[in-house]
Amino acid sequence: MILCVRNGAATILRQLHALDGQQDAPSFEILVVDNGSTDDTAEIVRAWLSDAGRPAVPARLVSAPDRAHIPYARNRGAIASRGRILAYCDADDEADPFWLSALTGCLDQDGIAGGRIAARTAEGVEQPGVFPDALVATHYLPHAGNANLALTRACFIAIGGYDESLPRYGYEDVDLSWRAQEQGFPIGYCGGAVMNFTLSSRSAAVRKQYLIAQGRVLISLRHPAAYQPFTLAGCLRVLGGRLAALPYRMVRPGPHRRSRHLAWVVNAFGNFTGWWTYVHRGRDADPILLAPSDFAGPAAA
Repeated sequence: MILCVRNGAATILRQLHALDGQQDAPSFEILVVDNGSTDDTAEIVRAWLSDAGRPAVPARLVSAPDRAHIPYARNRGAIASRGRILAYCDADDEADPFWLSALTGCLDQDGIAGGRIAARTAEGVEQPGVFPDALVATHYLPHAGNANLALTRACFIAIGGYDESLPRYGYEDVDLSWRAQEQGFPIGYCGGAVMNFTLSSRSAAVRKQYLIAQGRVLISLRHPAAYQPFTLAGCLRVLGGRLAALPYRMVRPGPHRRSRHLAWVVNAFGNFTGWWTYVHRGRDADPILLAPSDFAGPAAA
C-alpha cells in the first residue's frame, strides 16, 4: 500500500497504526512517500520504522522531494513498489481494520477499484451523506476517489500511471479512472473497504474549490466526451451572475451557508482562471505519463 504525505506530522501515526493493524489481508508492504515535508513527518516515520515490534509488516520510507505534487508522489510510490496491487490512501485518514482485505478482494483481475469513503470532521464526528456509497457517477464514466483506491500494477503501467501535468486537486483520480476504462480495464466498487476520511476545514475547503474548478477546465480538454467545453463567455456569465447574487446570499444566516456561498463564487472564478490558463494560454496541453521502462522489474506474486 502507498501512503503519500506532505507535512503530515500531526496525523500520520494514526494512519500508520491502522495500516499496520490490517486483518485478514494478503501479504503487503507499506510505502510512505514523503513529498518534501518541511515538518517532522520524516523523523516521525523513521522513529516508527525503528520502534521495536513496529511495524509488524514490511515498511519503507520513500523520499520524493523534487516536486510537491500529488500525481508525482503517487507515481514515485508506484515505481518503488513491488506488489501486484497498488492500494492508495492518505496520511490524515484512518483505514478500517479490514480495508485492505476487502479492497484487494475486489481485484481478482487486472483493473481498478474504489472503496467506501466515510467522512468525519477533524474531531471525529461522522458526517454521513458527504460521499456516495458507490463509485462517483458522472454522465460519462464512474470514477474512484483518491483517498480509497487500488489498481493492479499491470493496469497502472498500461495506462501510464497518474498524469503529472495535472495541477493540484486537478482531478487526477478521475483522469486515472477514466483512462483505465477507456483502455478496457474494469472498475468496481467495494463497499466493505472502508476509509475514514477527515474533512478539510471550511476555509481550506473554499481554497480547494478554486483549485478544483481550475482542474475541471483542464480535465475537460483531456476528456472532451465528458464535458461541455469551457468558453470565455460562459465563464464570465456564470461568474458575473454569482458575484451579483453573493451579497444577498451572504446576509442569510448561518456560518456554514456563508462558506458554501463563498465557495460557490470561488468555484466560478476558478473556472475563469482555468480557462485563461489552459484554453487561452494553452498551458500543460500534453499529459505527462510514465513509461513501462520507468518500472524496474516485475511485480511480486
